[in-house]
Amino acid sequence: MVDVVERSAAAVGGNWKVYSGPSIEGCGDGVEDKARYVYIMERSGSTGDEPDDDVKAMAEFWDGEGIATTAYKSGGADPLLGMRGKGGPILTIAFNAYPERYSITAVSRCADGDVRDLLEDE
Repeated sequence: MVDVVERSAAAVGGNWKVYSGPSIEGCGDGVEDKARYVYIMERSGSTGDEPDDDVKAMAEFWDGEGIATTAYKSGGADPLLGMRGKGGPILTIAFNAYPERYSITAVSRCADGDVRDLLEDE
């Protein structure tokens, strides 16, 4: 998952930094023996590229990774753009191409493991 997020950031370019993770969380209420990871990277400000071009670049990269993509566009006169993805090597992934802050957030598939035990091992 970390590899896919970092290569996604490289596909768009710019100076990306880890915002959070990879962090461990449970896979749902009452699920004691399954865990997943969440990893977030961000890039402050635009590099001068058009967000639309960056969303297209991300879609092409994710398609090559076997991730099914769906474009995202907020409402309003100046909509914010992004891309959502599912499948491939991750459960879900999102790319927000907001002018003030780009971000990529990925969630892994659930795997065997108790969150408390995994946190103690860190």
